[in-house]
Amino acid sequence: MQKRQVGRPRGGDPVETRRTILSAAEECFAASGFVGATTRQVAALAGVNVATLHYHFGNKERLYRAVLDAATRQDVPFLASGRTPEERLSSAVEILWDFGAAHPTLPRLRLFQRLAGPLFSAGILGAPDDPRGALLAQTLTETDLETPLPPAETARVILALLDVALVAAQDGHGPAAASPSAMADASRAGVVAAALRVAGLA
Repeated sequence: MQKRQVGRPRGGDPVETRRTILSAAEECFAASGFVGATTRQVAALAGVNVATLHYHFGNKERLYRAVLDAATRQDVPFLASGRTPEERLSSAVEILWDFGAAHPTLPRLRLFQRLAGPLFSAGILGAPDDPRGALLAQTLTETDLETPLPPAETARVILALLDVALVAAQDGHGPAAASPSAMADASRAGVVAAALRVAGLA
């Protein structure tokens, strides 16, 4: 009789099981960060046991990395438009706002990643590059702006502002407004204005 690997699922679709675990992990990590979330919580949310989770992902670090990899593989619809540098940057930030609003776990994951600091600077927790940053830096470079900071650093600052505002808007803690949609619009406009200031355009 062949010995089974510990935690190997007895039946079912392994691809679907993996996808379910990844989805549950994304939700848990976006809510509590890497440190706050546990594999037990993820397994319970996914409806599997912890051994099955470890069979598919090895450990918590690899699971977290898989969540970040999946989040950064999403295609960012990036077609910044406008004639002036101000219009192009405003358009880019608005597009990134809409993308973040459509993928609400992404800004949360990225904020937790920034807060974790050196933990994510090397090794398996070294986070994959955020494609939003590369596209934003490209926009800054293409407009021939002389930004106070290098384009890549300017893009990182703008993304941090964007992610904070998106999370605040999702949680209902944005600027005072009559309705959630008005609050989101005000937050979006505020981030655009802040981005222009960071880039030296306002």
